[in-house]
Amino acid sequence: MTTSQRRIKQIIIASGYLLVAATGVFLIVITLFPSTPVVVENKPFTQSLKIIKSGKIDLGDGKADFWVEISNPNDDYGVSKLEYSFILNNSNGAESRKNGDTFILPGDKKRYILLLDVSSEYELQNFEIRKDPEWSKLSKSSLPELVTRNISLGISTKAGNAFTVMGILTNASPINLKNIQVIAIITDENSNIIGVNQTLIRDVLTLDSRDFEMIWREEFIGIAKDNIKIYAQSNVLGNKELLIKLQQKPIFER
Repeated sequence: MTTSQRRIKQIIIASGYLLVAATGVFLIVITLFPSTPVVVENKPFTQSLKIIKSGKIDLGDGKADFWVEISNPNDDYGVSKLEYSFILNNSNGAESRKNGDTFILPGDKKRYILLLDVSSEYELQNFEIRKDPEWSKLSKSSLPELVTRNISLGISTKAGNAFTVMGILTNASPINLKNIQVIAIITDENSNIIGVNQTLIRDVLTLDSRDFEMIWREEFIGIAKDNIKIYAQSNVLGNKELLIKLQQKPIFER
């Protein structure tokens, strides 16, 4: 064997030893210092909430109510805390911001947000959603079933009030609900909104029924029951325990 052949053989053997040693070092390193897994956050693919329309209702006595209708095009996602601002301006250019928060359920195509009993010197300049919504997943078909019935209207018997809307609400879902928001929308013969109001019903057990009443300081002339729409909703998205129960199989057929 020549000198050059001997050197080539030595190089090959040394390379083999180096490869084995490098492999051993690599295995030791990945054992002692495992790599941190990369967590990819799966954000829900949702469409933006839509502001449909808004309006002002003069109440007399220097007061007014404001309303905004928004729509949630997502049937499987809702928002448990929706922060918003009514931006008002008067004739002098003075701005007033009325902040609040509410919720919107999956697939709720007609959600009313009300600002009641404000000085009528103001006009509604804008309505804005203050923060990007944090979406909660829940199928529209899993929402609690709230039934309103026996809606009646007439002259209020309470001092200082002129008109009243009354009815009965039933929690026809398999879960107890802590708070139920009830909103009344009154329209004229041309479907223009002429009256808005809201009330809160607390602690309604499953299959329980509760009376509700909303009152106005002025009478609505020529209004029939068909002119009154009642919307009853409960923020189940803000309660993780209820959210889990709604995603499970109902305890009875609704």
